[in-house]
Formats: sequence, structure tokens, C-alpha cells
Amino acid sequence: MEAVSPEQPKFVSRIVPLVVAGAFFMDGLDSSIISTSLPQMANSFGVSPPQMSAAITSYLISLAIFIPISGWIADRFGARQVFCAAIVFFTLGSVLCGLSNTLSALVLSRIVQGFGGAMMTPVGRLILTRTFPKDQLMKAMGYYMLPGMIGPTMGPLVGGFITTNFTWHWNFFINVPIGALGIILGLRYIPEIRLAQSTKFDLPGFLIVACGMGTAQFAIENLGRHTLDNSIEAGLIGLAVAILVAYGIYARTRPNPVLELKMFQSRTFSVAVLAGSVIRAGIATIPFLMPLLLQVGFGLNPFQSGLITFLNTAGAMSMRAWVRHLVRRFGFRAVFVSGVFLLSGLMAGFALFEPSTPRVLIAAYLFCFGVLRSAQMIGMSALAYSDVRDEDMSKATSIFALAQRLSQSLGVGISATLLTLLSGDGPIALVDFKIVFVAIALLMASSAIGFRRLKPEDGWQVSGYKSAAG
Repeated sequence: MEAVSPEQPKFVSRIVPLVVAGAFFMDGLDSSIISTSLPQMANSFGVSPPQMSAAITSYLISLAIFIPISGWIADRFGARQVFCAAIVFFTLGSVLCGLSNTLSALVLSRIVQGFGGAMMTPVGRLILTRTFPKDQLMKAMGYYMLPGMIGPTMGPLVGGFITTNFTWHWNFFINVPIGALGIILGLRYIPEIRLAQSTKFDLPGFLIVACGMGTAQFAIENLGRHTLDNSIEAGLIGLAVAILVAYGIYARTRPNPVLELKMFQSRTFSVAVLAGSVIRAGIATIPFLMPLLLQVGFGLNPFQSGLITFLNTAGAMSMRAWVRHLVRRFGFRAVFVSGVFLLSGLMAGFALFEPSTPRVLIAAYLFCFGVLRSAQMIGMSALAYSDVRDEDMSKATSIFALAQRLSQSLGVGISATLLTLLSGDGPIALVDFKIVFVAIALLMASSAIGFRRLKPEDGWQVSGYKSAAG
């Protein structure tokens, strides 16, 4: 396995995370860019707008099904080849989406896109964890996470602009030049990373996980949408839990299961994944709730709303370079525990917003939220791999990527369900948003229980905290 050494030109140590970041940007942009185009797409296909939710759900379910096998495929065929092939699949899926003339064709094309995305993001993270020494991992994580944050925020703005001035098809075609550049740079600069021996593929385990994760993602995506009866929704959630519990029992009897649950024996990994998923679920509600609050509650148009909510990402951008200095000075435990309560307080503070609140104040508030969000997200990504052995990196990235996806979907699903329950059959009122913000804040605060399990010196290989203190 190669690593980026200090003797290599500086641009080499930067271009690898930037190539990975480009893939994350495509994935993040694609996850939200079509949301503003659904009415036009529905009209083009001759279906109702609610039916267009299948275009979003099919992509997310495809991700949930195929992410668990990304690590094994990377170990078997090499991370560079798999990463570049994933970009090919994602770009091909984008072209097929743009060429689709029926909803069924679009759904199939989104599944192809989802397969590419399922390989692209976790394998990209795997490339970083195996290419960079652990004392450089925080810096690399800062480079690649930023575009992943920008993508979902810019999606509605870019999608609205493209659909208004061109056609919805270009929402997908925009990925072609980005994908082509990523493939060229990936083949040129990403080092060859492959395990000496690859374990046998766990097909039964994959089928169990695929059924469980696919069912869970489908249930989460329909929370609060009234697309399914409550009894069916509850049944799907129960079925998903039962399947995943069955996998847990199955995995204990297998030497190399498709998802290695023994990774959770590591305190740093389990805290980063489990407690991190709780706070990530809360953070993921802001791109969903804030545009609704600004448009439904305050009467702004989509473009005005997008300009304000973009400040959340701008705050995250400004914090990227400072995260590693924070954890070096205070350690992961102190940064996470204090960050949880600050973020939770800011989340609850959104309930104080009124239509008369100055727009500049709202923008500044979102900027501060973005700053704290960035510290938590980048720190959790680095902490997760601080005690993971090189030969276990692929297993860790598959689990971490899957937990990240599901927690984000769950956060949006919970907030949507709460809004639906509070509003009943009537329109969403401003007080409904206030209650949801407070409820999500309490959810985020509960993650402190997990972060307190960390020892002050945990993750010192990545943060440098122990040596600095000594």
C-alpha cells in the first residue's frame, strides 16, 4: 500500500482528497438537485408529483443495499479501480436519467446511479484512510468533506436555475464533465490500494443485509408522507428491525461477514458511529426544515430561502482549517461533548425565529450553526478510524458510510413525521416548526451520553492531543 509522503509534491497530497471530494460533491448535489424539478419532471412523464418520489427513494434504497459490499469489492479489485469504475457507473446512470422518457426508465437509471454512489463514497473514504498517515487524516478529511456539505445545499439552487432556464434533463447531464475529470485524475494520481488476500464474499449475509437495509430505507423515506397506511409503515419498520437482528445473530457465526459487527468492540469506532449517528440525524434536519420554515412560515421564495440557508454551508467551510487545531488542543472528547450542547442549544434557538426576525440575523445564526456542525462532522469522521487497523479499514468504511446514510434519512424522516402529526389535516403552522426544533434539539443532546464514554486521550494518533499535553 502506498502512502503520501512528505517528500512528494504538495499538490499530490492535496489532489487525492480533492478527487475524492469531487465524487462526494456529485453525490451530494445529486441527492437534492432534482427536488425543485419534480413538478416539471412529473408533467414530462405524465404522472402526478407525489409519484415522482420514486425517483428519490429508488436512489436511496440502491445506496442502502450496495454500500455494505463496497469494502469487499475494493479489497478484491483494488480501491483505485473500484473508485473510478464507481464514477463511471454514477456518470452513466446520470446520462440514462437525463435520457429517460418514462418514470420506470428513470427509476431504473437511478438504481444504476445508486450503485455507483454506493461504491464511490465509502471507497473514496477508504482511499483517504489508507493513503494518509493517521496524523494527517484530519487535514485530508477536511478537504473531502467540504464539497459533500456544499452539494446538498447548492442542489435546490442549481436545480431551480437549470430547470427554469433550460430543462430538467440538464440536472443529470451536469455530472458528465465532473465525472470525466474525476476518472482522469483518479487513474493518474490515486495510488494502488489492495489487500494481499481478499476474503470470500459472504453472499447470504449480503442478501440478509440488503433486505434489511432496503426495507429500512423504504420505511424511513415514507415517514410522515401519508403514502402508506400507518399499519403498513409500522409493519415495515418492524420487519426491518427483525431482519437486521437476524443478521446480527448470523454474523456472530461467520468468520468474515459482509458487515463485521466486531468493529463495534472498538470504543472510538462505536462512539463515532452510534453517538455520531444521533447528532448527524439532528444536523441533517436543517437542510430540510429551514427551507420549509423560510418559505411556508415566513413567505420567502425558493431563491431567497436558498441564499439564506447557504450560509450554513459557508460556516462549515470557514471551520474546516481549524478543526484539527481544536482537537489537538482539547482532544476529541472535550470537543464533542461541548459541541453537542452548543449545537443542541442552537437547534432549540431556531424556535425563537419569527417572520419579523431580521434576515441578516437568521443568516448569521445559520453561519454559526455551520461552524459548529463542521467541527463535529469532520472530527467524527477522523475519530472513527483512529484505532482501526489497516486491514480492517474497508470493513470500517462500509459500516460508517451506511450509518451515515441511514442517520441522515432518519433525521429527515423523523422531522417530517413530527410536522405531519402536529399539523394534522391543516396547513403547517409556525408553532409546529418551533416544537419540532425543540424535539430535535433534545435528540441531539442525548448523543452526549455516548461521547462521554470517550477517554480524554482517545484518538490521539489522529488529533495529536496526547503528545501535545505531554
